[in-house]
Amino acid sequence: MVLPQKHTGTVVEKKAVSPLVTWLRLKIEGVSDFSFIPGQFINLEVGDGIYRSYSICNDTVGGGFVELAAITGRPGLGANLINSLKIDSSVGFVGPSGRYSYRKGGRKNVVFVATSTGIAPFIPMIGQALEDPFVESITLVFGVRDQEDVFFEDKFKKFLEMSPKFSYFICLSGVADGLKPPYFANRVTFCLPDFVKDATDFYLCGNTAMIRDCSDIISKAGLEDFAIYTEAFNPNL
Repeated sequence: MVLPQKHTGTVVEKKAVSPLVTWLRLKIEGVSDFSFIPGQFINLEVGDGIYRSYSICNDTVGGGFVELAAITGRPGLGANLINSLKIDSSVGFVGPSGRYSYRKGGRKNVVFVATSTGIAPFIPMIGQALEDPFVESITLVFGVRDQEDVFFEDKFKKFLEMSPKFSYFICLSGVADGLKPPYFANRVTFCLPDFVKDATDFYLCGNTAMIRDCSDIISKAGLEDFAIYTEAFNPNL
């Protein structure tokens, strides 16, 4: 087992992708090939010996960079640090870490359900699923509050271009009606039942309440052939 390594990253790109979320790209000092398992995270040093965990959202594995999506629209140690970073700023981190991952060669249907920055680990994981010859359909159900909170839809559209077996649905919990697909006015638990069927691997990532509710929907559906893989967290500001 390879232990997580201490690294220094330099900010080379940074942008607000929604009112609450900032995306940033770090060039890793002295590393030309940052190897990680899609689904893993890094621990960003936000103070003297204080760390916050952020999932890696690189499109692909390898290269000398790491990309993160962090909630920065509310105050907290991690949010404050990331908000203070400028281009060429340096920051320390430890990683990659974690055991959450895509199970290649599993069931023929794959459903990813994420809320907020829970989408981050799914970016490279969906890339893996698209390359999995055993998979026939890949569905992403992504939930945020309002349309202005949606981010990474450009990546979802890229996945659509890559393969006809991919589809995505965006659930807006703070909107009452008046939406057109792929947008829906409700929580992810509203969309999920349409995709609960046998021969499906379900990947859930988001706050603990969402994980619990979605797991209940799946587990109580009377399926005979399925699996649920979860990564539960509450935003660590």
